[in-house]
Parts: sequence; C-alpha cells; structure tokens
Amino acid sequence: MEQDDKIVIIGVTGYIGAWIAKQLTDEGYNQIVGTYRNEEKARKLQTMLPNLSLYQVNLEEKDNWKEVLSGAKWVFNQGSAFHPNDKTFKDRGRTKEKGIRMLLQLAVESGSVKKIVHTSAESTIAYANEDPSKTTFTEDDWTNENREGLFDLHMVSKTMEEKAAWSFIHSHENTTNISMTTIHPTHVMGPSFAPWHHDMIYAMLHGDRAMADSQLYGVDVRDAAAMNIALMKSPEANGRRHFASAYKTTYSAILTFIKAQFTDEQIKTVLGDVVRIIPGDVVADLFSPVQQTSYYQDMVPRMLNRVVYKTNYPEAYAYEYTEPNTTVVQAMEKMLKDKNKG
Repeated sequence: MEQDDKIVIIGVTGYIGAWIAKQLTDEGYNQIVGTYRNEEKARKLQTMLPNLSLYQVNLEEKDNWKEVLSGAKWVFNQGSAFHPNDKTFKDRGRTKEKGIRMLLQLAVESGSVKKIVHTSAESTIAYANEDPSKTTFTEDDWTNENREGLFDLHMVSKTMEEKAAWSFIHSHENTTNISMTTIHPTHVMGPSFAPWHHDMIYAMLHGDRAMADSQLYGVDVRDAAAMNIALMKSPEANGRRHFASAYKTTYSAILTFIKAQFTDEQIKTVLGDVVRIIPGDVVADLFSPVQQTSYYQDMVPRMLNRVVYKTNYPEAYAYEYTEPNTTVVQAMEKMLKDKNKG
C-alpha cells in the first residue's frame, strides 16, 4: 500500500470501519473513500475526518459503486447486504450472498482492485459443533449453517456470505485475480471513535435479566482495525482466514472489574439496569437433559471454560494488543462521555 493509493472502506461509519479510517489517516494515506448508509452519521464523521471522500451506497444495488471502486486498489469490507423483507435467516443469507458477489464482480470490473479484506466473524468458525469431544477451533473450521437449533441465527447468514465470497475468489469469475483475506473478530470492545456506537460491553451487560456466565474471547476495536490494516499489507495473509482475538475472559470478570472501577451512578448511566449473572456450572447442570441439542454442544463448553481458539497464523499477531482492563475502562469512559454530551 502506497500513501497515494485509493483505499475504500465499505461501512466507514461502523464501529471498526471508523477506526480503520482514523488509523489510515494518521498513517498519512490521502485517498480514503468511505461508503455509508446513514446520512447524519456520515456528516458527523466527515467533521471528524475531513480528508474522507464519502458515498452513500448499499450492497443491494449497483448505483454509485463503479465510481466508488474506479481506480481503487485496496478494499476493506465492513458491510453486508440487508433487505427489510427477508423473513428468515436463510433469506438474509441469500441477500448477503448476492451482495458480496455483486461487490466482488464490480471489483473485478474496476480492473484496479488488488485485494479485499472482508470482515466476517468468529461465528462463521466455531459453532454448530456436532462432535462433543471437539473444544479447540482454528481458522480451518467452519460453522455448519444448516444445523438445526443454532443459538444465534445471525451466524447462518454470515457463514453463507463468507462461503459465497470464497467461492467467487476461487472461481473463473475472478478474472483479475483479486486476493482476499477474511478477519474474524471475537467480542469487540473498546472506545468508539464516533459517538453513536455501543460496544459489546453494553450489549452483554445491560438490561434487567439473568444470563449464564461464560468464557469469551475479546479484542479491542482499535486492535481489530489495526489487524485489518496489517492483513491488507501482508501478502502472506492472502487467501487465509484470521481470528482477531487478544484475550480470554468471562462475563462475570468484566462486570466485577467494572463495579470496582466505576460508581453505581456511572454504571447506571451507561448500562441502565445490569444483568444478573448465574454461574456457568449451575446453568450447565440445568441443561443436562438436552445434551444432543446444538445449544448445549455450543454453549455449555463455554460456560465451563473449555473452548480454545487457536490461530494457525500467530505471526499475524506480531503487534502489541491492548490488555482487557484498559479496553474496558476506556470503553466505559467513552460511553460515559458520550452519554453526558447527549
């Protein structure tokens, strides 16, 4: 990547996308194009990063895409196609398949795009496990999107989308030999660059409800952005899938740490009501009668802290990751700041 190269960030107003734009700007890249859906968010991001060129497009139709991709060499895809009339997650998956294929075909037609880094998810790798003895997962594994009873059906559409992307890349349709790398973030936490994001801390811990304690792998949003950029710059990463994960913790450990660092009033301001966390082994015992279900086989090993994510490519983790306590503190502080401004 040269500093004068045209770089496209699809979904630039998103949680990771905004940080990619910020970090590329700080590194001196001067032809950064971002795509967005929400006009208000785009205007605010433009004031924060005035060097950006912004286009309102979506992955359901071809309008403006030729202009966006004309002369572009490097594409970071943080977006997915979405249609409000989709009734099932398979429908959503077919919409995402169509969107990613359209994007890759237009990238080929541009004649200039060399590489795309596509953000997928850990949920396309490590779920729908039908072998109870299997507790270690690498980038070679795939979620079975056809398994009945998946606990989170969003993984169905994301897996369908990623498989469609790899199918295109490896097919005769990829006439310009575009390279692709996929990145699979685990729980993304940390301070947002833009004020409209709630990170996984909010998603996991807010609400007047009970939840099972469980292990979780996490990564700071700034590190997820930095890894996107590092993978784009690395020819060795071409054709590979990469976990983006920096640490392993539990829901209860995060909540206990937050309660030690912030006042009740501050926690209430950010999270509202806070979940009640039930020990994982207690919940696992309750689910013992349904051991053959996908939910049990996916989630109980996590409740019992038995699942291991092991990357095939440790060299991709060569830079220093933000440690989790720093991520949590800075995320809470940023959410407090944004709430107080609001």
